[in-house]
Amino acid sequence: DNGVFRPDGFRFQGTAAGLDVARQIGALLAGIGAGQVTAGDGEADVGPIIREGVPGFALNVDDSTYFWYHHTEADMMTVINRDDFRRCIATMAVMAYVLADMPETLRR
Repeated sequence: DNGVFRPDGFRFQGTAAGLDVARQIGALLAGIGAGQVTAGDGEADVGPIIREGVPGFALNVDDSTYFWYHHTEADMMTVINRDDFRRCIATMAVMAYVLADMPETLRR
C-alpha cells in the first residue's frame, strides 16, 4: 500500500528459515534492483493471518515522493512511472511464482 514507485525488495514477516528462503528468491531480483529482503512488519491488511503464523510479504518501494501524490488530485494512474510500475509487477510476480512453484510451503 506504499504506491508503485521503484521497488527495492520486500519486508518479510515469518520464521528465520522462511526469511532465508525469501532472501534466496530475492536474489533473483537483484538485476532490477529489487533483491533486498529484510525482516519487518507486513501490511495492516494481512495482519490477522500473520498473527496466525502465515508468512507475510510487503513490497518495499522508494516512497520518498509518496505524499506528493497520496490522496491529492495527482493521485491518478496517469502519473505513474511506467518503468517503476513494470518493475513492481515483475518483482511481485517473481516472488509469487517461485513461492508457488516450490515443492514445500514456507514453514510457519
